[in-house]
Amino acid sequence: MIQEFNYEVQITAWEATTGEMVTSSAREAALRAIATDFSSTATAEGISQGDALIVAQAIRDAGYFSVKSQGVIAKSSSGEVRFAWADATQFAKVANTLKPELVSFQIERLPTITVVVDPAPPVDYLIEINGERVRAIDKGRYRVDKGDVVVRVTRASRQDCFWRGTLQAGDEQQVTCKL
Repeated sequence: MIQEFNYEVQITAWEATTGEMVTSSAREAALRAIATDFSSTATAEGISQGDALIVAQAIRDAGYFSVKSQGVIAKSSSGEVRFAWADATQFAKVANTLKPELVSFQIERLPTITVVVDPAPPVDYLIEINGERVRAIDKGRYRVDKGDVVVRVTRASRQDCFWRGTLQAGDEQQVTCKL
């Protein structure tokens, strides 16, 4: 097995496939979950804590990875780390935590906000989710981090539309705005 990938590319590909947008906080949450899983598995399997921390940071930074049967190369803003697998068992267990498909799995576990604006055309309205301006997309579906969420939709000469709530993993919330 040889895998070379970049988590940012994986997230962008997921968005293109699903037609949904992953907010910045959702990106961070998904990558944080992968990094945490990697760190705990890697250290339990004998990877040094220092190497595990650098790889975990590379994951959180959506860095580049090369996973081979010989070892791992991880590059990010925090530097580069290379390490060799001690044996095939270590490779099998730890490499599983670095699979690109885990990005999709983690994103799909996050809550979803669907923004429905009526009337929709023209797309002259602005959407903010937790203070982050996001572009209006056809499906109006946005992945967000769990916890408190604030949605604000604005259109010139109309009263703003607000929704505020707390979402858990897997929750779906529709926000309908008459603008």
